[in-house]
Amino acid sequence: MLEWATRKAPEASGGGLAAQTSVSAVGGSTGVVLPTVPTKNLPDSRGIALALGGGVAKGWAHIGVLRALDEHKIPVRMIAGTSIGALVGGCYLAGKLDELEEFARNLTKKRIFGLLDFHLGGNGLLGGLKLDQKLKTHLDHITFADLPKPFVCVASEIRTGHEIWLSSGSLVNAMRASFALPGVFEPVVCNNRLLVDGALVNPVPVSVCRAYEQMAVVAINMHYDHFGRAAVVRHDAGPTEKERQESGVPSLGIMDRSQRLGITGTMVEAFNIIQDRISRAKLAGDPPDLAIHPKLGNIGLTEFHRADELIQIGYEATIAKLEDIERLQLAFA
Repeated sequence: MLEWATRKAPEASGGGLAAQTSVSAVGGSTGVVLPTVPTKNLPDSRGIALALGGGVAKGWAHIGVLRALDEHKIPVRMIAGTSIGALVGGCYLAGKLDELEEFARNLTKKRIFGLLDFHLGGNGLLGGLKLDQKLKTHLDHITFADLPKPFVCVASEIRTGHEIWLSSGSLVNAMRASFALPGVFEPVVCNNRLLVDGALVNPVPVSVCRAYEQMAVVAINMHYDHFGRAAVVRHDAGPTEKERQESGVPSLGIMDRSQRLGITGTMVEAFNIIQDRISRAKLAGDPPDLAIHPKLGNIGLTEFHRADELIQIGYEATIAKLEDIERLQLAFA
């Protein structure tokens, strides 16, 4: 087991991206709602900006990434996070990464089930109140202005399709909105906007770091290792119902029990397809200066109980990129 130095909150730089932000909508019904970008110079000229992508349970690997960066004293100037990337990034900047890691490593299938508060009459299968309570235990009363470095949570406005950049106000509300998986978690109301998971519009938020005039942008993409998920396949639709009856083939709709995903599994996998396709397109159009791709193809999206493996994989993937990160720092020094 690797020994990591105890996590300390990053040194303060005169407050976070302060709450003095104005918002504007761009591009009609599918625009981006973003704050005014601050013009002050940020500290750590050789630091990097992190774009922490979504990935449901796979996002625990972000913890290992941050541990590796801290261990090798690589300063982080800014974090933009989507979905679980927002959760991990927010806890890191708030100095609560130790608590999040302990929570993740202690998760078992039984404990995960205990956190689920089924809410069948609402807009999602889960209300999210139990998770809210866990977050508020450590992060209640913390706002973006309390953070030592700029931080942005990416969310999606469900009614308009706007991409929402949350950079002021309640940290817990912003993180909850960013990982509110549609159909699974209840949408979150933030200042009269109904928000859901940011991975619907920006799964790996490199563009956010660019808008904040960050030069050395490192993206953590949890979907790179999904080989064979984006092909175009010509396929036979199968026999007609008459042919099925004559040949004794089971009727349409009958599936082997082992192949059934269940309602939640189907929604998560469908969401993952959307997230993967969008991230490919966005990263092709606006690539980061460096990308870290933890190899997570053998770990399921809902396997939150495998945090030990995920954190280790994220750590090792970052260690393998240290030389490239140092070269990137020198290039922009």
